[in-house]
Order: sequence, then C-alpha cells, then structure tokens
Amino acid sequence: MSLAAALALPLVGANGRPFPARSLILFLTFAVILATLVFQGLSLPPLIRWLGVRDDHAVEKEECRARLKANEAALARLEEIAETEKADSDILQRLRVEYEDRIRQLEARDQGDQVRRGLFSGDYERLSRETLRVERETLIQLRNERQINDEVLRRIQHDIDLAEARLSRPVEV
Repeated sequence: MSLAAALALPLVGANGRPFPARSLILFLTFAVILATLVFQGLSLPPLIRWLGVRDDHAVEKEECRARLKANEAALARLEEIAETEKADSDILQRLRVEYEDRIRQLEARDQGDQVRRGLFSGDYERLSRETLRVERETLIQLRNERQINDEVLRRIQHDIDLAEARLSRPVEV
C-alpha cells in the first residue's frame, strides 16, 4: 500500500517542475518495505524457537478422529449393504479389507503412534506406487508403439493420477 502511494506521487508538480525528492521517497519506501519483509522473515523462526512455541498437533488429532469415525461409518454401511442388498461379495470383501486397513492405521495414530501419517500402511503405499509407475510406463510404451492413441493414454493416466493422489498425502517422519 505504501509503495502504491509513493508511486502515485506525480512526476511534476503544479508549477511544472519535477516533484521534489520523488526518487528519494520511492527509494526509502522500497527500502523500508524490503527491510521489514527481510527482517520479519529472517527473525520469525528464531523468535518462535526462543519463545518455545510448539505444535500441539490438535488439528492432526482432530482429523484422525474424524477420519476414524467416517471410515467406521462407511464400514458399517458396507455391512448393511451386504445383509440387505444384492452385491458382489468379492467387491464387498475388497472394500471391507481397505476400510479395515485404514481403521487400523487411524486407531494406531489415535493411540499416540505419530510416526507416520497417511491413509494406508507403508507397504501398501510403496507397492501401490511401484505398480502405478509400471502401469504408467507400459501405457507410454503402448502409445509410443502406436497401439493406443493420445486420448486413451490421457484417460488412463488420469485414473492413475487420481490413484497416485490418494497415496500422496503428506507423510511426516
């Protein structure tokens, strides 16, 4: 805001002569802004350390509890569907296993195991990433060999990207 105000100063005054000290005003305004940003930017981390401010991880704990409740509700709904509706038992079992794995991960986190944050176990993520990498390479090879066109490649890559995005939650160690 202050730089905009300084730049709004006219080049020449009402008398037709250059505005007095306009260049100095612009320079000082820029210098104050730069010094303020640099000083605050460089001094804030040491100040936070000196004050002993620590993250209580309240947001992560709240997120974990919310995800746990949501996954438990989804698993309960799957059980209702299995009892009341006609559904493919293989698909139901696959979804059950996925939700049970998530629930185990979330329960471990909720009980204080903060080593790892994510939706899936480490092995599941590692293996999934590897298989998605192979899928992607195979698709590119098929396109390069002209067995599929670019549109098919993009459609399948989109699905792979979505699967990869599910795995790509930040993991803190």
